[in-house]
Amino acid sequence: MPKKSIKKTRPPAYRKRKGSTKALVTLRDAATKRARDYWLGEYGSPESRELYHRTIAAWEACGRRWPDVDLVNGCSTSQDGLTIIEVINQYWGWAESYYSASHLGVLKPVLRLLRKFYGMSPAADFGPNKLRALRDEMLRGDEASNPPREPWSRNGINKATLRIRHVFKWAVARELVPPGVHQALCTLDPLKRGRTSARENPKVAPAPLHLVERAMEQMSKPIRALVELQLLTGARPGELLQLRLTDLETDRRAGIWTYRPEAHKNAYREHDRVIYFGPRAQEVLQPFLSDRSTTAYLFSPRDAEAARREALSEKRTTPLSCGNRPGTNRSLAPSRQPGECYTTASYRRAITRACDAAFPPPVPLRQRGNETKKEWRKRMTTKQKAELRDWQREHRWHPHQLRHNAATHLRREFGLEAAQLALGHASAAITDAVYAERDQARVIDIMRRIG
Repeated sequence: MPKKSIKKTRPPAYRKRKGSTKALVTLRDAATKRARDYWLGEYGSPESRELYHRTIAAWEACGRRWPDVDLVNGCSTSQDGLTIIEVINQYWGWAESYYSASHLGVLKPVLRLLRKFYGMSPAADFGPNKLRALRDEMLRGDEASNPPREPWSRNGINKATLRIRHVFKWAVARELVPPGVHQALCTLDPLKRGRTSARENPKVAPAPLHLVERAMEQMSKPIRALVELQLLTGARPGELLQLRLTDLETDRRAGIWTYRPEAHKNAYREHDRVIYFGPRAQEVLQPFLSDRSTTAYLFSPRDAEAARREALSEKRTTPLSCGNRPGTNRSLAPSRQPGECYTTASYRRAITRACDAAFPPPVPLRQRGNETKKEWRKRMTTKQKAELRDWQREHRWHPHQLRHNAATHLRREFGLEAAQLALGHASAAITDAVYAERDQARVIDIMRRIG
């Protein structure tokens, strides 16, 4: 059964003993209300601060009862071998040249948490109990940290646990730690649905089409074309952003264009990825094919910015003989310039801005005319911030949802196998379980007849 939640309060302070150089923390037992001092070592040392974090985590894990000393210490007195922070440093040096930037982004907070609690501990002494204590800390979160760390979801905690295990698997393969360390960590079962208090993330669903259509009215031509292509092909955002004229292969007999992206999600597994452009997708691509180098990206922020400036110039009411002429008030060395192609992050931000423009929040929640973002956030109350988050959650969508839209449509119209082939999945089970929403209208019709 899930544990009963405990009211969040500021944790006991890390402090220095008066007349001494030692650090300590005082914990109060939730049942007996008695206080006990836990000595942490030399005040201000990294070891004492790590021990402080472990002590608080163990105290929280025990329901704010006094934790056992063995659980708090979490490391032996042996000095043989590398410390965990040394293993992390070597692992990160390897990961930077191996993983993509997106994977490194999700890896950073996991390694940061591992270093915070066990960085100075010997890597050979890291076992399932310490990993379980670290997992409990992910579940609780830390409102007192800067910035505050919210409790992670169940899937997020399980993935973070796997990443920590991979760090030690990598270390075993390089003979930095004994093989038994990784074997012991593999014995810790993942968190299961309904048997933990960790929150559940909602399943990614197709984007509501009425939200997509309204937001597309606020998009630039390249962003609008990318959205249309995702809906027609089911491609991932990162696959379409790198499209160039030289990458297109035309087959006049079949009437189909094909595109084989050099970099895609499963390239390291040696899977071949082919994206097919039918007649409707070809119409979307056609305006971007003329007056362009064969090696230039079809969807460029520079083109979008140039089109935006041209549109503003056409709306100009001041005569050219008065005021600034086009191009005369530009900075010679701007700090930011539009790039040659969109990234997945900039593509997502463009969609978010279009959603906000298409569905502005109620007047009390909006940013006023001369108000800066900092002033706007300071003016907003806690209740208003929560209302704004709820509004944005209901009126925003992200590009990966469009892949779910395409998968659901393909499955409904042409079957599961067609959806699998279009999305490039090695197994139809992935398409069925993750992407293609089942046709509920068909089930409703059947139950209406037999019910």
